[in-house]
Parts: sequence; structure tokens; C-alpha cells
Amino acid sequence: MIRLFRYLPAILLLLPLQASAFECTVCHSKNPAMVKMHKALQGQSCFGCHKMGAKLMGKGQPKDKESLLKRRQTDEVCLSCHKKEPPPP
Repeated sequence: MIRLFRYLPAILLLLPLQASAFECTVCHSKNPAMVKMHKALQGQSCFGCHKMGAKLMGKGQPKDKESLLKRRQTDEVCLSCHKKEPPPP
């Protein structure tokens, strides 16, 4: 029991770091596309690009694959990661 109390402060200091590094995995755990994006960002917070409460796939947004691919190359939110690369020479 005394050994546990010796290491308790170190354990408590590490817990907040782990929670902040992967804060979005819980809310997107059932959507494979969101999990894939989260892993690609290496645990970065979603809210660096997206505003909290923003409806990214609202009623006015088309949901077919072609529209989504076009949107990620034109929408300002997506451009930092999904820049259209020129074809190789």
C-alpha cells in the first residue's frame, strides 16, 4: 500500500496528458471514417480544424462520394490536410 502512494503523484500527472491527446476517439468511436481521420492526425484534437457544434454534414451538404471528394479540395477547413497536388512531371 505504501508503494502505491509513492507512485501516485506521477500517475496523476500523466492522466491529464493522455486524456487531452486523444479527446475525440470516444465521440467518433462508431464512425470508421472519423476514427480513420483521427488516427491520420495522430491523436490531434478535431477542434483545431472544426468548430465545436458545427454541422459539417448538415441538410444542405450533398453526401455522395464525389461531392465529398470535391469539398475536401475546396473547403477552407479541409485544405490544410487535403491540398490538391499537381500531377508529377
